[in-house]
Order: sequence, then C-alpha cells, then structure tokens
Amino acid sequence: MSQYPVIHAVDETLRSLIADHLDTTAKQILTDPTLQISFKPPHRLMTDTTPTKTHLSLFLYRVVENGEVKNRALASKNGHRLQYPPLALNLFYLITPLITDTEGDEESAKNAHQLLGKVMQIFYDYAIVKGVDLKGLLQNTAEEIRIVLNPISMEDMTKLWSSFMRPYYLSVSYEVKVVYIDSNRETGAEQVRRKQLQFTQMTGG
Repeated sequence: MSQYPVIHAVDETLRSLIADHLDTTAKQILTDPTLQISFKPPHRLMTDTTPTKTHLSLFLYRVVENGEVKNRALASKNGHRLQYPPLALNLFYLITPLITDTEGDEESAKNAHQLLGKVMQIFYDYAIVKGVDLKGLLQNTAEEIRIVLNPISMEDMTKLWSSFMRPYYLSVSYEVKVVYIDSNRETGAEQVRRKQLQFTQMTGG
C-alpha cells in the first residue's frame, strides 16, 4: 500500500525502465535519458510546431478509479477501528517521441519511429514491474504495476492533440494499473464479545 506520492513513483518507474533497456541505436537518439525523458505534455516541449530538443514525452493525461477492486471490505485496525480500503487507480500515459529536424525530415521521422518502437518493445517485455524495478516509495515493496497498450481511436487522439493546439505527432497510449493510495479514513468497530444461539422447537398443530 502507498501514500499519495505513489503517482510520481510510477512516473519514475517508467522512466527508469526505459532508460535501463535502451539499446545502442536508441541511445544514439536519447543520449541523456534522465533529461530527455520528460513528464511534460508534448506541446510544452515544442516551440510553435517544432520540438525544442529531442525528447520522449511520458505525459500522464488521464486518471480513473479501478472498478474491479473498488468495493473492497474495510480492514480491521487494532481490533477497535476499521480502515477504509485504498483508492485504486489506473493511470493513462501518452507516449510521444519528439525529434529535432536538424538532420532533415526523413531522418527525424526514422528516429521517432525507432525510438517509439523500442519503447513499445520494452513495455511489452516488461509488462509486469515489481521489486527492485519499481522506483520511489514503491521500490522493494510487495506492489506490482502492469503496463498495457491502450488503443484509442484516431478521433480521440486528434481531440487530445487539438487541446494542445499543436499539429498531431505520432503517439501511443498506455494504461498502468493498479496503483493504490492508502486511505486515512477510519471508523469505529464494535468488538464481538459474546455469541448467543437460540433454538425454538416447532410443534405440529
């Protein structure tokens, strides 16, 4: 279980996962993953319609409650208190490679496609992340996160980019689940002190 900074811990986990598994070709595109993998929305990494530098944007654009584990029972705490179950969340990330066009449009497109393909390969091969691969307050806990490709329609993708007020750049969406935030809410619980069973004999009339 985790406190509210867990969302940023997921950010750091994804960035570390990518940085640790880039191959030689991808490292030639992202020469400094620590600085070039950004949590900013893609339009914040651009001047007008052009990327300011080569970046990989991991933009958290949507957070929803996980309905599958929403109705968990309250947990007993010290026998006299009940703690409400944690808030369970699914996080949605927009992954966008932004490549400067210093070497020409064709070479920039090639680099963007190679980088995106490598990231998708990493997320496919390491779809379940746990233990030492988790970062921040999640590291070495019993928690695990799952990374799932989340196809969204071209119409919805276009609407998302329209909100950025920028022309569309090749992007994919991923869902990360389940992320837990502990509740600080508690309620009283009466302790069962005695159990009494009563029986009544039924007689025929």
